[in-house]
Amino acid sequence: MSDRDGTKSQIPAEGLRRGCRQCIMQAMRVIVADDQILVRAGIVAILEDLGGFECIAAVDDGPRCLKACAATPPDILLLDLNMPGANGLDVARVLRQTQPDIRIIILTSSTDAEIAKRAIDMGVSGFVSKDFVLAELAMALHCLREGRVYLSPDIALASVKEKDASDKLTPRQKDVLRCIAKGQSNKEIARDLAVSIKTVEYHRAELIQRLDLHDVASLTRFAVSHGLVD
Repeated sequence: MSDRDGTKSQIPAEGLRRGCRQCIMQAMRVIVADDQILVRAGIVAILEDLGGFECIAAVDDGPRCLKACAATPPDILLLDLNMPGANGLDVARVLRQTQPDIRIIILTSSTDAEIAKRAIDMGVSGFVSKDFVLAELAMALHCLREGRVYLSPDIALASVKEKDASDKLTPRQKDVLRCIAKGQSNKEIARDLAVSIKTVEYHRAELIQRLDLHDVASLTRFAVSHGLVD
């Protein structure tokens, strides 16, 4: 660079080094944990293109993820929901207790609103669908940089649909659902609600159809997540 009189101005070397250090400090360190090598490679490439994010490790299972986070704590962990050794929620649960400053984005092929709610309640900062990871990852990362939570639109939509389904249940259906969640049999429910067993069977069938949940465990999780049981 030249001044108006034609002489070249110089930036002191110390100033250059200080500026470089500031750039490095501003970059957020990221660990990628996913058992699919192509997904890991794709995410690392996205991080390189985005700028401001530095991938410091890429691992393929839960135990390696926990080890990498302990060795060099990242600012952000991009965490696959389904991995060998320990799934994403198990890893997130451990990190919430041991390294709560790490911000976690769950990567998943599922649109299960209940799992998303459990993850957010646990302290996870983002939930990104693998179907749209290329398009959404930049938005999710910038939300985290600003201190906000990111929820993939298709997962958010599933949450809305689930809430609508809960609102459409009749008071009696909610009573039956509470009893199912407590582990009661049809006979016990009929006795406690003072109705016939056929009536209980009818309401159980309606619950399965309206909620699209086909086993006791799923119905129980739904009841718990919607505050119908403690």
